Amino acid sequence: MNIQKDKYIRRNIHTYPFNYTYTDFEGFFRKEDASIYIHIPFCSTKCHFCDYTVMVNSKEDLREAYVQALIREIETFPSNPVFPKFRIEAIYFGGGTPGLLTAEQLIRILQACRDTFEVAPDAEIAVEFDPRSVEQDKTNALFDAGFTRFSIGIQSFDEAILKETNRPHNRHDIDQAVTAIRNSGFTHVNVDLIYPLIGLTPEIWEDSVKRAIDLEMACITVYPLEVWENTAYHNWIMKKGQKLPLIEEEKAMALRAFELLEDAGYVTGSTSGYFHPARAENYCRFLDYYWRTWPMIGFGVSSKSAIHQFMYTNITNVRQYIDRINADEPVLDFSTHLSKEQEIRRVMIRGLKVGDVYKSDFRSRFGVSMDLVYGELLRALQDEGYLTDDGEQVRLTRKGQLYSNAVWERFYVEEDLAPAKTGEVKFGLSELILD
Repeated sequence: MNIQKDKYIRRNIHTYPFNYTYTDFEGFFRKEDASIYIHIPFCSTKCHFCDYTVMVNSKEDLREAYVQALIREIETFPSNPVFPKFRIEAIYFGGGTPGLLTAEQLIRILQACRDTFEVAPDAEIAVEFDPRSVEQDKTNALFDAGFTRFSIGIQSFDEAILKETNRPHNRHDIDQAVTAIRNSGFTHVNVDLIYPLIGLTPEIWEDSVKRAIDLEMACITVYPLEVWENTAYHNWIMKKGQKLPLIEEEKAMALRAFELLEDAGYVTGSTSGYFHPARAENYCRFLDYYWRTWPMIGFGVSSKSAIHQFMYTNITNVRQYIDRINADEPVLDFSTHLSKEQEIRRVMIRGLKVGDVYKSDFRSRFGVSMDLVYGELLRALQDEGYLTDDGEQVRLTRKGQLYSNAVWERFYVEEDLAPAKTGEVKFGLSELILD
């Protein structure tokens, strides 16, 4: 033992680790990739299941004031000394109904992003419309300005369901919207459908899925309903006794949709999102950033940002947002700093929203193997038929896709579900609705 001590007594270190590589400057100091979410809070109607921050029947001068404030928030982001410079891979205009803005307003917001950030030449630029807000001149202008992905919130093809959920469109509007979008040149087009809605039957649902498939769009999203407080649906179900379809019917709707989509050549891009490989290279690049927990910068009221350990949300009041921006005051509402343990759990939970998590990515990000952290849980989920594990990719099975909410519940810890403490906000978990 004394010999070993003497052997190293004259050797010291000046750095650690000891292995380095020769690296080019631009590669080593390249900007970090990120995505941008832009919230447009205007709608023509408030859907009965909607919990998003929206204003109904807003006037044009308020919309313009909001656009100006939004652009100012975008332009001032680089002055925040906490964050590095970013290269933007995806920009998503969500809402609300971004389609209620003029083409000129949407293009000005996009140009502000391009002027403020380095936007990749092949960046995905996505925008949401409801069918009634689609106009040929507007879609032409957006396509020419570089928008690349178009999402239409159809939700159902059944006129009675559309009326009962307070959607602003009808079947004729859907047909006109699809024609206009195709005429403009958009090919990466998504349509949204939602189940189980009040009054929705398996037969009505299957008809809507088939009609969406017949449109031959690049992407089809079959969203499971989320019931949130302060929505009409929450009031009707929790206080007035209205009923959603039975859980067994809901499961049958999901499985039938998955079967129909896959029989038509679609493949999964997430637990609820499908894309057709012959029509699009991927489902949605922005949602990859969102679900893979890569850097996402949010602008506008109620927008969420998730950048490394920083997660924060903007205020929800539109007029207050405009006033604060014009007064050079912060618009942050509430926030959290992720611990490393929370970040690890978030990567697993959000990654499984896409349908898979890669062990090499996990090790590269956290410096520890996924099996060391979650081996016992992963084996249990595999034994129960929810996951497959080929040694590199942990992937949801069909059973795992159907019960995906139950899968990521297994990663929660006690503090996640504990009541909010003084000064805390409980955020991001929808109502548990039982038959």
